[in-house]
Amino acid sequence: MRKLVMIVAACAVLAPSPAPASSPERLVLEPGPSTIITVEGYYPTVPDVCSAKQPKPLRAKYRGRLELVRKGNRIRIINRLSFSHYLRGLAEVPASWPEAALRAQAIAARSYALHAVRRGAAGAAARDYDICATDQCQVYRGAAIELGAFGERWVDAVESTRGRVLTYGGSVIQAFYFSTSDGWTRRSFPGGTPQPWLPSVEGEDADAPLATWTASILLDDLAGILRARDLWQFGSIARVTRSGDKVRILGPQGSRSLSAAGFRAAINAEAPCLFPDRYPGIGSARKTKLPQTVPSTVFTARTSGGSVILRGRGWGHGVGMSQWGARSLADRGATETAILKHFYGPARVAKGSEPKVIRVLAAEDLRRVRLSVDGPFRVTTETGSELAASTQFEIVGGDALTIRRGTGPSLAPVLELRTQTESLSGEPGAQTSIPFEISRPARIRIVLAGATTDAPQTSFEAGSAEVLLTLPDKPGTYQAYVEADDGLDRVRSPSITLVVAAPAPPAPPPPPSRALPILTAVLLAFTVGAGAAFVRRRARARRIA
Repeated sequence: MRKLVMIVAACAVLAPSPAPASSPERLVLEPGPSTIITVEGYYPTVPDVCSAKQPKPLRAKYRGRLELVRKGNRIRIINRLSFSHYLRGLAEVPASWPEAALRAQAIAARSYALHAVRRGAAGAAARDYDICATDQCQVYRGAAIELGAFGERWVDAVESTRGRVLTYGGSVIQAFYFSTSDGWTRRSFPGGTPQPWLPSVEGEDADAPLATWTASILLDDLAGILRARDLWQFGSIARVTRSGDKVRILGPQGSRSLSAAGFRAAINAEAPCLFPDRYPGIGSARKTKLPQTVPSTVFTARTSGGSVILRGRGWGHGVGMSQWGARSLADRGATETAILKHFYGPARVAKGSEPKVIRVLAAEDLRRVRLSVDGPFRVTTETGSELAASTQFEIVGGDALTIRRGTGPSLAPVLELRTQTESLSGEPGAQTSIPFEISRPARIRIVLAGATTDAPQTSFEAGSAEVLLTLPDKPGTYQAYVEADDGLDRVRSPSITLVVAAPAPPAPPPPPSRALPILTAVLLAFTVGAGAAFVRRRARARRIA
């Protein structure tokens, strides 16, 4: 028999009445309009999969109604929220990009979502959701996007284009988009049907980081990678070449050919597992310029110095709008309408109706979820039973949902903040700067210990920068902190001592010199004497005349 178990502080058990068989077990959090729910989710370990490819814990913040549903012995999270807040939570391009590129992305994303909702309406009730949250649909990360660095710019792009969609023949199109082209966009996916609104056009993204890329793979490593996929049984590899769609691998004991797609898939699947210190994978903690070992199937191959050197172009499926192309066009002055026209050809931007709400499959296959709620809300089960209040919950899957109050998120922050300044000094009101380094884009502010007002925040990209600080108006010693907030994590630097010294009093004027009056008298006497002598000489001269 199905049941839902709540463990309260004293470990007593609350078992609500069984729900009808048609209704799966679920915990429902119904928040207020401004409430934010922080979610930390843990996935089970996947058997026979290396640590580099194990699913990373879910860390997110959500607005709207959150449903935790038992699916088998696992948990899925469904986020029911306004359509506008769904769009605000998309993490498809950096919010620091030019405004026209952001608006073009917002219109394309709105079109894609509306097409998905309408196309899947018939099966949505059985699925319990309208759209997924991964790159199989659109990457949705919740409220952290609008709360994080430059978030207000993305919110403005969403709201300033409200209702605007791409249509063709009176219908909203499935507006595909991707990161970077290999020079030209494609009209369809492999085996797909070309669409009039998906022309093949220049990607306009030659300045993108992955417009061109280079990957170097040791031949000994390559042999191990292909062997792990049962694609190589001939000992060492001596040379790798490419002709057309085929990659040819040659060794002293044999050779074989693979499709470019198969070659790439094998390397991306096994290289980060076998050699994590040398080759990146999607989501890898290793910092690298490439998002994965081989970003695309468009590459040349040559052998040099015991390695195969792959030189390639682009990243992504290549269908629809190049996001980096949109940025480049915006940098050159193109409007969002011009950008969309370039990539979607005869499709036009028109007004469409947005649904009030959308249901997003935020995550699934979780074994444990921890929640922290900031703001008013009520929590119920699928039977409508209201549970006792708490701001933190832990929900564990299994034969039943087990719920524990008072246990919330516990993962350490991912955002890293570094400063090297321990103390600063200056006069009241003077301006100075504090250098810092952050691992992810974040909002930065200076916090004075004991201050009662919020310090202003400024968004910064990842990397090194400095933030301006106006010293307090009153002399004294203060403690300050640099605080970074990326929408998920809020971290502070070690304290920085501010020594504000009163300005030195102006130097008193020098005392009058005693020599000055004497000199003045001498000069006066000399002047009077010289004048008298001059008068006498003039009088003598007249008598002689």
